[in-house]
Amino acid sequence: MTEPRDIPGTRCEGWLSTIWTHTRHSLQLKISLLVVLLVLAILSSGTAFYLRAVGAALFESQLEVSRRWATSLAAGAAAELTTADPQAAGQRLAHTANALIRWRAAACVAFADPDGRVLASAEVRPGLLTWLLPPDGRQLNIGLLATPQLLHQSDTRRAIIQVVTPVYAAPTGHPQPGPSGIRGYVMLGTDASVVQARFARIANHLFLLDLLVLMLVTPGTLVVTRHIVSPLNQLARVARALANGIMDARAPVTSRNEIGQLARSFNLMASRITQSQMELLQLAAELEQRVEERTRELEDLASKDPLTGLHNRRYFGEVVAREFAAAERYGSDLACLMFDLDHFKQINDRLGHRTGDEVLITLARSIVSELRSSDVAARFGGDEFIILLPQTSAAAARSLADRIVRTFVHQVIQQSPQVPASLSVGIASLATTRAHSAEALINAADRALYAAKNQGRSCMVEAPCAAST
Repeated sequence: MTEPRDIPGTRCEGWLSTIWTHTRHSLQLKISLLVVLLVLAILSSGTAFYLRAVGAALFESQLEVSRRWATSLAAGAAAELTTADPQAAGQRLAHTANALIRWRAAACVAFADPDGRVLASAEVRPGLLTWLLPPDGRQLNIGLLATPQLLHQSDTRRAIIQVVTPVYAAPTGHPQPGPSGIRGYVMLGTDASVVQARFARIANHLFLLDLLVLMLVTPGTLVVTRHIVSPLNQLARVARALANGIMDARAPVTSRNEIGQLARSFNLMASRITQSQMELLQLAAELEQRVEERTRELEDLASKDPLTGLHNRRYFGEVVAREFAAAERYGSDLACLMFDLDHFKQINDRLGHRTGDEVLITLARSIVSELRSSDVAARFGGDEFIILLPQTSAAAARSLADRIVRTFVHQVIQQSPQVPASLSVGIASLATTRAHSAEALINAADRALYAAKNQGRSCMVEAPCAAST
């Protein structure tokens, strides 16, 4: 069965998912985006406020210019509107209006009598006056006196500044008391496209300036935030290294600012953690050593006789079973010696139990002094001791028993001459007894010991051969 292969689309989706997850949780990206959005909000609000102020100033300036032009036209038309011949005055005013249009000084001009009826007019484009002077373009809206209006024509997207100014009879252009001083009206419409174009240029320049600022701020913000976040990423890597057991990992300290202080504090914490861990490891090692020592002590207490320091009967039984199995496997001999203190009850009764204990300790020391490292000695009973001799014949065992007896008698005579020091010894070997088990070998040595005691004590008896049994 063939293993499924990775689909390129699946790998691409997993790669994109990893990038998206990393980006979504990236502090650097979040800080950069926040700074860019903040700068964008400041630029947008500042640009909007500035454009509003500039637009208001530009249009206010253009409105003031239109008002002055209209006042100047009203002063010039005062003489014509006060003449007695309205037809001639209309012709001269029409000539003036056409001249203004030809000079592109105005988009439209209209002169009206005191009732608001248009006497003469001109326009740069047909229909403009009809739009400004509804319904038929022949009547001025006198209510708009000296109040400039900014009107937007939707079909042409053109802005027109409309000013209606009264014409007074006085040559100074100042109003006379009462309505009899007004001789007519002048309506001036100026094109605000120049102001619009200037405003558009300013707006475009501001937009380009904002775009340039964003183009400079965005990479700058990324660089600055990377400089800020990079030490934090290093701290995260060091923390992961510490978590993975690399206790000598430390964060580099490259500055004296808050992040540098954080790195120093982090390194101090890591050093203390490492020190604490080393102390714990040391304590654990010491505790383990103490446990091992205590275990050995308990094992020794469980396997040794508290008075003589020799092994006890239980431990000897475990050792003799192993040694008997090894002797049978490899065909080697195995000897067993059993010692019994003669008249030990009389020693306790006549000299006291303390003296009896000292005699037992002396016998144990005598035995230990003659043993090899592979030999095992144990206190088998109250005044009985047993020795297991691996790879040892009955003759060699007899020789060892003889040395032990001589050593024991010599030490007792030196320490306590009043104590009758004699031993009965039973000897048994695997080669002679052909014992079928470790217990049988021990029983053979025990029977030999009792035979020695029956023969009058203070002697050695070797267990008979299997053929003689």
